[in-house]
Amino acid sequence: MRKLFLILLISPFALACSDKSEVPKGILSRQKMQEVMWDIIRAEEFLNGFVIYKDTAIDKIAESQKWYTKIYQLHKITKKDFDKSYSYYQDHPVLMKQILDSLSKKKPATPPGQASQTSKDTSHKKDTFSVSDKRKKIIDTLSRKRILKKISTRQ
Repeated sequence: MRKLFLILLISPFALACSDKSEVPKGILSRQKMQEVMWDIIRAEEFLNGFVIYKDTAIDKIAESQKWYTKIYQLHKITKKDFDKSYSYYQDHPVLMKQILDSLSKKKPATPPGQASQTSKDTSHKKDTFSVSDKRKKIIDTLSRKRILKKISTRQ
């Protein structure tokens, strides 16, 4: 009887201290949720910075939903899966904090053709450009000016 009493007394503590990183079935794993939320954040930044900012006539909600659908397809999930998982993580603030903390530490991908600012081999050097880099900048600037001129003459 004593053994049964001890087992019943200790088991709630053992269960309470168990690893809570496992999520129930039907809920996106922490890693998967992190990836989906990262893509949603990037899509929102793109929409706010480039799409909606330049064309105010666009329906913001419809455009956002279109991008969310693309993200769900990319990650092979449904809106229902995401909403259910998001609600679960909201109800478990410790797990949500872990996801959000990891997202805040995540750095955006470096655009092609640009070196990372934090790379060890270039961090000690001054901003020096080769002649070809200067030519590329001048050509880019000229082509942008031509494009802007074409756009302004169309209106």
